[in-house]
Amino acid sequence: MSKRDFDSLKFETFDLIVVGGGIMGAGIARDAALRGIHTLLLEKQDFASGTTSRSSRLIHGGLRYLQHLDFSLVRQGLREREILLSIASHLVHPRSFIIPMNSTSQRVALAFGLPLYDMLSFDKSLPSRQRLTRHETIEMEPDLELKGLKGSYLYYDCQAPFVERLCLENVIAAAELGASPVNYAEVTGLQRLGSSVSGVQVRDVLSGEAYKVRSRLVVNATGHWAQSVVEMMGTGSPPVVRRSKGIHIVTPQISRHAIAMFSIAKGRHFFIIPWLDYSLIGITDTEYSGDLDIVEAKKEDVVYILEGVREAFPSLELGDVLYTVAGLRALADSGSRSTRDLSRKYQVIDHEKKDGVGGFISVLGGKITAYRAVAEDTVNLVCRKLGLKTLSSTAKIPLPGAPSPSQEAMEQAALESGLSMDTITHLGNLYGSRFRRVLDLVEKDARGGQNLCPHSPDILAQVWYSIDEGAITLSDFLLRRSTVGMRSCQGLDATDTIAREMGRLLGWNPDEQRRQVEDYRNSAAVGQGFRWETDDAGRK
Repeated sequence: MSKRDFDSLKFETFDLIVVGGGIMGAGIARDAALRGIHTLLLEKQDFASGTTSRSSRLIHGGLRYLQHLDFSLVRQGLREREILLSIASHLVHPRSFIIPMNSTSQRVALAFGLPLYDMLSFDKSLPSRQRLTRHETIEMEPDLELKGLKGSYLYYDCQAPFVERLCLENVIAAAELGASPVNYAEVTGLQRLGSSVSGVQVRDVLSGEAYKVRSRLVVNATGHWAQSVVEMMGTGSPPVVRRSKGIHIVTPQISRHAIAMFSIAKGRHFFIIPWLDYSLIGITDTEYSGDLDIVEAKKEDVVYILEGVREAFPSLELGDVLYTVAGLRALADSGSRSTRDLSRKYQVIDHEKKDGVGGFISVLGGKITAYRAVAEDTVNLVCRKLGLKTLSSTAKIPLPGAPSPSQEAMEQAALESGLSMDTITHLGNLYGSRFRRVLDLVEKDARGGQNLCPHSPDILAQVWYSIDEGAITLSDFLLRRSTVGMRSCQGLDATDTIAREMGRLLGWNPDEQRRQVEDYRNSAAVGQGFRWETDDAGRK
């Protein structure tokens, strides 16, 4: 990717500035770049560092949305699921789900809902649903102890285990097409020319320097920060988003398959999803009005999830929680009393029509599954405003790492590199067909094959490779360009080693290396994305 160069940005006039480097903004930047639109992507932290990295990591239609009769939302998700299986086969994989049943109401609801789900996914490549007896269910999930279990349904959706990578590959693709992605670039204001937005004021978070950048259009794709950017218009526009906190807990793996638990009577739903070597369990949905930059899982959030999951896996204890993940959903405000009742549909707002401010568009809401469709609709509006007639091609053109490398290619790579098959498989899962770029670095310097952490298959060459992919801080590598920080130790066993290597490449002095390690350890400890939870006695 291109280097961060604020000095050159101030001399350019872009067709489009996209504010927000989560998966929505990244998708918009890629779509715009594919249509030849001169695009700048600005993210105030690192790409995918917000809600994108705190999701359930599912690519799905949303079975539960059928109870709200939101057929168009479900159909869109199922269509996009199939597209992502095609353009990002290395990052999006089929995942089998079991829905255990212990009540008549569940049986009736699923007997109607799952056939409808299959019908809405008429163009799917995944298997159809299957009804399982109680015996078959226990055979597939021997640790399942749901009281009154009467059987289950088996159905299929998809998982994106490294959703951060899905976002980053959109950023990489945009850059390779001529766009300028810049992380740690905080937009602090909108420039105006008469009644139109003509650019942004941006601060280099690392240096503190402020700049002005011109553009013909600005898209606000900042997720739960969207309201803050809308307020920069200064029009007194009413609130456009509601924020909902969702948390997940990470535990040792407790199920063989993904488990979807729906309690119609209690209005609860939980997912237990095999992820890496763990179970990713969630999710909560509570109104949020606190700090937008530091979102924590509270003990009551964890207890709420555990109480639900214990109905099926009663041995799970608070002490089994390795860490928690907390994030915010940005939901388009429709006036509903509860965030649970707000639609997950997205809105693309033309502020020229809504507020009389030209050159400014906001994207609100939407699921990760639908990010490509959101981007297409947004850039369609951008094209109309710029007088362009080009169509989106993002549904057909694969992401940079696609397709997945073949088993034969990975076996050959293991033989040639001398690295274990586990390491090669991990690199193939993370980088797809570009995994050989990492191996090329190992070939040049054998130190690159060194394992970074006893809990993770990531290797030293990935640190070197990550610098070219925009990694600037220790957290960038640990949490978004490798899986080291996602493991049971949260990468704390490897921080010093990785900080030394990044410091060597980025010119950090010893004080800066220590600061990077301390910043990461503090974020892991206090819950800025990840938080250690303890019981009342202080035990993990």
